[in-house]
Amino acid sequence: MAFTFIIFLCISYAFNARTNHIAYAEATEPVDIPSSFLSLQLEGDPSVILFEKGKVLYKLKAYREAAELLSQIEKDAPQDMPQDTINESLYLMGVSLMKSGNYLEALSSIEQIQDKSRFYLYGLYTKSMVKLNLGRDREAMEHLEGVIKVSTSLTAKDNQNSIAETILQKAHLTLGFLYLDRNNPAEALKHFAAIPSESPFYMKALYGSGWAYADMGRWVRTVVYWEELAYLYPESKYSRDVMPYIGHSYTTLSAYGKALEQNGVVLKYYDNMLKRLSEIEKDIEGKDIESMTRAIEILGDKELLNKIDLYNGLLYMEEYLMGSGAGVIFEITDLIDTSNKNRRVLIDTIHKRLLQKINDLRQQLLAESINTTLEIGRNLRMEGGGEINIDMIFE
Repeated sequence: MAFTFIIFLCISYAFNARTNHIAYAEATEPVDIPSSFLSLQLEGDPSVILFEKGKVLYKLKAYREAAELLSQIEKDAPQDMPQDTINESLYLMGVSLMKSGNYLEALSSIEQIQDKSRFYLYGLYTKSMVKLNLGRDREAMEHLEGVIKVSTSLTAKDNQNSIAETILQKAHLTLGFLYLDRNNPAEALKHFAAIPSESPFYMKALYGSGWAYADMGRWVRTVVYWEELAYLYPESKYSRDVMPYIGHSYTTLSAYGKALEQNGVVLKYYDNMLKRLSEIEKDIEGKDIESMTRAIEILGDKELLNKIDLYNGLLYMEEYLMGSGAGVIFEITDLIDTSNKNRRVLIDTIHKRLLQKINDLRQQLLAESINTTLEIGRNLRMEGGGEINIDMIFE
């Protein structure tokens, strides 16, 4: 079946190119891919197709359309539909509604997820995000405490439960920063400390712990956490953020010699980062998606990461259509072709923005280098007892 479909796909593609069946490439108006996908008539179990279409729309970030489609499953789910599929559709619908700004409807959807479902924890965490969006921080924190309780129980029963472990750590991290925002650094530190060093969230935990200790005026501990952050994750945006403050922390402690030494380290760090940016430019020259994704993670640009997600969503849709079986062959082929073109345009856009971001960061690092050099001069003066020696005067 799949082989036959691919043959038909190839034949129809050639025919399409020759007859210009629907000239997406020449269209003056941009093609609405989510709407085109939604209107496709695909053969198979209607409830399964409904669910799969909703999932594709979710990955395409067409959240309003995804929520509308998935709501049909909630209303008309057949008796033989697996409960796990229903729970997943409720979760996806809840997130889609949240992303669309329909927070109360999102809560209604998520609260229908059965507590034994593997999506229950995802839903509980999402519920806390909805409450944060509504400005109901206290309730959000209560939900996060619930996430910690449930996921801790699950990991105690099965220490290989990676889903529960990941959500447990996310809950601790989120609570840590919430307590930090509420001027409760001591409580924040308890949650940051719960994140193990092998966790993908450890970098942010180090960053938050440093700020918590800074809020408490415990600059020695601040330095310890931030130096570990800079050592373990030198290319991270969080390391770039704290590097200038490490020297400031030593200055606050009146450890001017250490501050002077640290500012020298910072200057070397900036120099290395400037060289690294040149290497990144070369890495992304071929517009390879993996190289660009790594570059975006280093730069810490959420908007560009969203574009990468959209690229992957288009790819997911294409793969689904290629394996979906029979349908209206010309429409499927046209949509795959259009999606492919859109991915190429998206890659060009991401690449252009990346180059701009790299240049912006380069200018920022150069400016920070000047500030650090001035700070070195200040620390030299303090180290010398407040007197300016002849060798400190630059002609």
